[in-house]
Amino acid sequence: MEVGPNDCLVSRFPDADLLDARDLLIVPGFVDAHIHTYGVLAHGMPVSGVPDSFEGFLKRFWWPQVEDRLDREMIRAAFRLTCANLIRSGVTSLCDVLEAPLIPDGTLDILAEELEAAGLRAVLSVEASERHGVESGARALAENVRFVRACRGEDRLRGMISLHTSFTCSAPFVESAKDCATALGCDLHLHLSESEYEPRECAIRYGTRPVFWYDRIGVWDPTVLASQVVAVEDDEIRLLAERGVRVAHMPLSNCEVGGGIAPVPRMLECGLRPGLGSDGYITDMFQIMRGAFLLHKGAGRDPRVLPAPTVLAMAGVWGAAAIGFAGLGELKPGHPADLIGVSMEFATPLTQANVADQIVVHGDAVGVDLVVADGRVLLSGGELIREDIDRLRHCVREQAARLWRVVEHG
Repeated sequence: MEVGPNDCLVSRFPDADLLDARDLLIVPGFVDAHIHTYGVLAHGMPVSGVPDSFEGFLKRFWWPQVEDRLDREMIRAAFRLTCANLIRSGVTSLCDVLEAPLIPDGTLDILAEELEAAGLRAVLSVEASERHGVESGARALAENVRFVRACRGEDRLRGMISLHTSFTCSAPFVESAKDCATALGCDLHLHLSESEYEPRECAIRYGTRPVFWYDRIGVWDPTVLASQVVAVEDDEIRLLAERGVRVAHMPLSNCEVGGGIAPVPRMLECGLRPGLGSDGYITDMFQIMRGAFLLHKGAGRDPRVLPAPTVLAMAGVWGAAAIGFAGLGELKPGHPADLIGVSMEFATPLTQANVADQIVVHGDAVGVDLVVADGRVLLSGGELIREDIDRLRHCVREQAARLWRVVEHG
């Protein structure tokens, strides 16, 4: 409703509840612009041989041993714990893409129930592809359509249409998904060139690179969110910017799968404003911010690229714009009351000039003392209000053990 000095606010709103946040730096809540919450189930999962490529990671590990083995109990437990961990690192909004191609029907309702319990805001979808055939892809699209309609009028919850990639989706399937999104007036998400594998496959199949193929079939416009965007060339970046496409950048997970380092500095030069995402790999937003801050300096051999204020914007206002929640990421009257309180006990003095550097470079999740989402306190004194983190961890360990046993015994 208003932003100002304490005494002014207390005098203006004498009957309002007062939340004591003394000695805390108040920052807009962070946004995880792309996450697979079920990914926590695979943390530390035994793998027989390290995949030697991104293609190998998908085809020999992630698809058969994780995505295709998920069930509803696993999905629910993973979502609850991941939401709790996000809150503990100052995240108040997320864009979650569930990849469970064999059980799409009704799974988004599970996530919606747990989201309400957690108190966060989110865009939710289930990934649609033809990896298991046309019928499987149609079921996933139908689940997204149903959920988008069910979320009409909700302030903190939205659905969207979500696709995988050009190497798991045919042109007619992509066009059908785009038509669904247009008819519903909702956003469309897809993974784009997470490694060199997709551009190579696209060139073999269609004679061009993915960005140009999607443009040829009429996909790109400002309602589209492209995640990953690693193996893209200058002319592709320029086209994405011209079409107003939104982008989510995953600095840590792109390294983990050997995909590469996305050309974010070049994106910024062309006018794109990427949000930051965890991909469900490391969900601590402070680690993700620090990764983005450092990786691109090393890759470009230039300490000037991606300064801390830019990275902070990627984790906040740019991430909010990427997932389609206007007004998040800024503490202004009329905007959603999503904010966090971070301890100001840095090793060196905190000033107006160095606040972004202190948060991005030297901050950590341990310093998050307060989290408020939509005006509701989710964490206070560093402790979760709504959840027992030990219980949530126990549930995920049980479900992960089930998943791992299935894999071990075939």
